[in-house]
Amino acid sequence: MALQHLAASRQLVAVSLALVACSTAGGNDDAPASALKVGVADRGLVRVTIEETGLVEPERQIVVKSPISGVVRDLPVQPGDAVRAGQVLAVVVPDIAQANALAQLSSDHASAQIAVDNLRREYERAQELQRRNLASEAELETRRTALDQAENQFRATAERLRLMEASGVRATADFQSARITAPSAGVVLLRGVEIGETVVGGTSAFGGGTELFTIADLSTLLVKAAINEVDVGKVAAGDTVRITVDAFPGDTARGVVRLVPPAARQQDRIRVFDVEIVVTANARLLRPGMTANVSIAGPVRENALRIPVEAVFFVEGQPTAYRVAGGATTRAPLTLGLTDLAYVEILDGLAEGDSIALEDPAVAARRAATGR
Repeated sequence: MALQHLAASRQLVAVSLALVACSTAGGNDDAPASALKVGVADRGLVRVTIEETGLVEPERQIVVKSPISGVVRDLPVQPGDAVRAGQVLAVVVPDIAQANALAQLSSDHASAQIAVDNLRREYERAQELQRRNLASEAELETRRTALDQAENQFRATAERLRLMEASGVRATADFQSARITAPSAGVVLLRGVEIGETVVGGTSAFGGGTELFTIADLSTLLVKAAINEVDVGKVAAGDTVRITVDAFPGDTARGVVRLVPPAARQQDRIRVFDVEIVVTANARLLRPGMTANVSIAGPVRENALRIPVEAVFFVEGQPTAYRVAGGATTRAPLTLGLTDLAYVEILDGLAEGDSIALEDPAVAARRAATGR
């Protein structure tokens, strides 16, 4: 590569000297070649890099709510604490309405149990009387139906109590509360309440309930970067990514593109794709919510015919270069390939060694005429 750049530099100097001589002898009046900045079409590497910003997020996070409305009585965990599945996060004492509802459910369950016991005894007596021909089949069936209904009611109240207990709600003769537990292991990112605050149950229709905690699994971090629709074709799953954050300017994390979504969304009047990047190295540099700078390594073309990006102009929508030869410039319509920050791959329109203008000849002509 060093030899290629040296050869290109020597050729550029030679072309510039030749153009100066041609201009002195009387070059193109509209765009004097001596006024142009000139480059050369050569062969080399074109490496596409897509640079964007993204947001650091945990792969998995959970919002924890209370199953009942009430007042927060205890908060044994703080943001930043690591918690295990089933660990108590908060204790909520139900409000009056919830307390009455819990008491009514407990009462209904106890009443259902009593009804089942009574009806079972009546059914057993009816069976005995029927065996002694003192009760009819119809009477026995009536007792059986009543017992079945009572058992169904008992099972329904028992299931409701089971669901309450599974969500941490306890209802005893002298105390009612909800013990809010961690649904999975993770780190507490946010705590949305303080002791003494009133919370709304997660089953309430009023806003879906109060968010008590946000818990995240930080073992896998993602960076979601909004890639412009014009660049998304250069990104593919498996591409390597360099990640930096302003908090640690001298350090770099690494990642891999996991997902290029099939659909775009609109952001600030442009269409973008939220590309997911999995952090694979130096994740310790990143925190959820941080803004990260990502540099995605896209396609690479070796030994490509290329010209500097500033040598490409668009004339009536057609990519064009200005070929410089014999002290004059001529338009050369181009077919472009890959583009990186410095070079554009040329698929058709130029040949290796062609001299090309690095600025618009019209601009160079005005500068030559006015001295500015």
